[in-house]
Amino acid sequence: MSAWIKKRGNGIAYYTLEKWSDAGADMAFSTRAGGCSTGAFADANLGLHVEDDPERVILNREKFLANFRLELGQAVCCRQVHGDSIIRVDKQQQGRGAFFYDTSLPDCDGFVTDHPGVALLTFYADCVPVYLFDPRRRTIAMVHSGWKGTMQRIGEKAVSAMESEYGSQAGDLWAAIGPGIGGCCFEISSSLAEEVKINFAGYENILQIRTERCYWDLPATIQQMLQQKGVRAENIDTCSLCTACHAELFFSYRRDQGITGRMGALLSLRY
Repeated sequence: MSAWIKKRGNGIAYYTLEKWSDAGADMAFSTRAGGCSTGAFADANLGLHVEDDPERVILNREKFLANFRLELGQAVCCRQVHGDSIIRVDKQQQGRGAFFYDTSLPDCDGFVTDHPGVALLTFYADCVPVYLFDPRRRTIAMVHSGWKGTMQRIGEKAVSAMESEYGSQAGDLWAAIGPGIGGCCFEISSSLAEEVKINFAGYENILQIRTERCYWDLPATIQQMLQQKGVRAENIDTCSLCTACHAELFFSYRRDQGITGRMGALLSLRY
């Protein structure tokens, strides 16, 4: 049974793992419920790069972060280019991309830090958020893993970044895989399915053929990847909610044909 629970604060509904907060790392994944955006972006759009009113987006972001006693100026955001670049950040990068998309850190899809109060904030509408926490060394990583990032093994590279930057050991890490498009809905081409077979051992556990169509389970792929990297299965909490299935909870780029908002994934070390 998943340890993810749904909570609501400042009007914003979100999912979280309370044991992470108890151990010193606040983490959450927002839903679309409870914000002030309208139309295709109703209600709690957190993405500044879509055609929403920026003032409404900033207010939604502020409400979301306030649940963890964080101010928006403490957040660090990146462009999310569907790559595998992960950068180390500290307080000097706080505020990048928080109020203006153009100030986002360029050309990366993830962060690592050991600085309390630096709020790692990434955005989603079907791609999969991957959270990593080393409770022994008090370090964290937050990465955006769409299908391209998953093919490039960005989750595995986040573990490597924590090992090289902070001396973490994979066996000590906690991992969380947040809501994303599931194998129930993520239909892919036969050519991409062949690439998946080449790149991932045990592909029979992550690919399904239904009525001559191929479906790829991204969260299961990421979990398999993390375990192969040395993260213990008992330390991985995967949220089973599919963003494409649950229109009342989540924005979905695929379901909404590209005109939609973004949820936010938040990870921050407590002081």
